[in-house]
Amino acid sequence: THTRHTHGRARARAHAPACTMDEDKAPADGAPADGPIPNENSTGSRDGEAEEKRRPCVLRVLDELWGKRFFLYFLIISIGVAAAYPEAGRKGGPLKPEITVSWVAVILIFFITGLKLKTKELGKAAAFWKLNVYVTLFTYVFIPGTVFILALVLRQTGYNEDIIDGLIVMSCLPTTISMCVILTKTGGGNEAAAVFNATVSNFLGIFLTPALLLLLLGESGSVSITDIILKLALRVIVPVAAGQILRLLLPQLTPWITRNGKNLKRVSEILLLFIVWATFCETFYQGVDAKPEEFAILLAILIPLHLFYLIVCFTTSQLSCLGYGRKDVVAVLFCSTEKTVALGIPLITAIYEDSGSVGILSIPVLIYHPMQLIVGSLLVVKLYQWAIEDDKEEDHLVVRKEDESTLEMKSKVMIGKGESQRISSMVV
Repeated sequence: THTRHTHGRARARAHAPACTMDEDKAPADGAPADGPIPNENSTGSRDGEAEEKRRPCVLRVLDELWGKRFFLYFLIISIGVAAAYPEAGRKGGPLKPEITVSWVAVILIFFITGLKLKTKELGKAAAFWKLNVYVTLFTYVFIPGTVFILALVLRQTGYNEDIIDGLIVMSCLPTTISMCVILTKTGGGNEAAAVFNATVSNFLGIFLTPALLLLLLGESGSVSITDIILKLALRVIVPVAAGQILRLLLPQLTPWITRNGKNLKRVSEILLLFIVWATFCETFYQGVDAKPEEFAILLAILIPLHLFYLIVCFTTSQLSCLGYGRKDVVAVLFCSTEKTVALGIPLITAIYEDSGSVGILSIPVLIYHPMQLIVGSLLVVKLYQWAIEDDKEEDHLVVRKEDESTLEMKSKVMIGKGESQRISSMVV
């Protein structure tokens, strides 16, 4: 009994929020009834908050812009600047985007991707092979298939053809590189499975995304198959391979890559923003061939579409034949339904730079990216509460097993006593 109660209390502490006190610990003498005694740490935090408020407003704004929402803020800024002065980033302009964007920026992004890609760890994903199969099929079969059917319907309505093609392009992209891992961790899901699935999905996306685009768009992509293969080989596959080769030949680079992972990510984001800015400069310079109401219709399509994928994924991943626990379901949910903008924009630029509609093709994924972040952030609290129910059920199973073992021991003792009494009476 003592073991059972100790185990239960330990489990309860593990699931309790860090800010709560243990129930079996009484407050110290003189402590106020409504909270702990203020200490040096709380005083220091208040001093830090006061010092933060005394900082100039400009510095606080700069910190916010350079923080976690850096890409979202500067995405809006870059599109606004492109609309105000499109001549700066148009093709043939002073910055020569046909070289600096289409070649330099794209090659550097995929080189950094290859440098950071841990291919040795891909073998560990075999432990999560059921999750990998589900995520891969959902990402590269179910979503592209359903969007393709939706595109066939939209084409009958006279809706903007470039936006429809952009929807198909978005559907063929891999999952997010880091967002799905962060949301899985925050939602109490299987973080290890999320890491491996994000890596595998993006590695496969380098090859599967162009193949799916050729299959689903064909001639409507306004590019030749030969050009696509050549561009992907020179701008995507070769840089990724170069990053991998450099990582293998110079193993001393690995600690440096690990230490500077955030800095490399920020460099990739800046290059990506440069591509977005130049893309929209060309779009605004040529003229946007889409009406405002068409963008409103696109938003009205993407929101229920994303919710539909979340519902289908959450429902089907709980089928008993798959054998997923609740933490696995959370990982599958975020890895299967999200689409990356980090690899999406460079791929679109590399494939469709000569089509004259790269900006419109990019709009669906640029809208989908912040939308999926907002929806995921709203879901993580409820998912965390749902996911930890597995641990509570394990607690009940452990307690039940301990009860059964205790009863079994007691019964053996009683049987032993009864047997000894019977033998004694026989001897007498």
